[in-house]
Amino acid sequence: MSGERPSGVMLKEEKRLLQHLKHVDLVVEALDARLPKTSRNYRFLNALASKKRVVLLNKADLADQDVTGQWINFLGKEHWPVLAFSSKTNRDLKRFESLLMKQRPQNMKFKRPLRLIVVGIPNVGKSSVINRLAHKLAARTGNTPGVTRGPQWIRLRAGWEMLDTPGLLSPNLDPEKASPGLAVIGAISPRAYDHETVAQWLLDCLLQKERYRKLLQDYYGLEPAGPDEGTETYLKRIGQSRRLLGPGGDVSKEKSSQVLLKDFRKGALGRITLESPGDVDE
Repeated sequence: MSGERPSGVMLKEEKRLLQHLKHVDLVVEALDARLPKTSRNYRFLNALASKKRVVLLNKADLADQDVTGQWINFLGKEHWPVLAFSSKTNRDLKRFESLLMKQRPQNMKFKRPLRLIVVGIPNVGKSSVINRLAHKLAARTGNTPGVTRGPQWIRLRAGWEMLDTPGLLSPNLDPEKASPGLAVIGAISPRAYDHETVAQWLLDCLLQKERYRKLLQDYYGLEPAGPDEGTETYLKRIGQSRRLLGPGGDVSKEKSSQVLLKDFRKGALGRITLESPGDVDE
């Protein structure tokens, strides 16, 4: 896979973002609940040091609820509040607003608004979080990385101010070694990776767990996978089920890969999480 932005550009954006930290009271770190470890920018996390923050497991409506609970307990060991969040529900919004109020610095001047900053990698849903807090379309959103082009201050309904920022991958990330998981959740431009390779990586994750195998079978109307069936064969069967044909009438693995990735991203397969705390070295 190849990166879309040169590392020098990312480093410049990172430095600019760090300069804004001194002007905010609270950091909202947004992670993708389906891939919490991989969707975290650890370089930026280290730069936050002891800055007060809230960790948001965003897109929780797309993630496996049981595994999300495990992540809340695991990340809670860092002593910062952790919240599973979906921008689609008012209940989560009320819980989030209440949590932000509790985290409000006690020594703040009474008349000054609470200043927040939301940070995270591309396409983790930061702008959707802001729009829910603002109760209007305050920040542009999209299903591809790079929608937010520069830091922008947004006034929220409660009188707070939040800084929306571009999604940042680590500037030291080796594009050739970047986790396919980043491509699966849409954090990398579709032009920057091989769809078939990434789709087979996703299938490998799903076929390892019985409940996820069942979701695949039910959604695509497939027979159970054989004991020796590989991801390439399974991908072809998905293509056959949807009649995704290429020249000569053969199944198109490219089309099949794109459909699988699209179905996963929009939650059509069901609630799925691709990594658990057990996969992380403490």
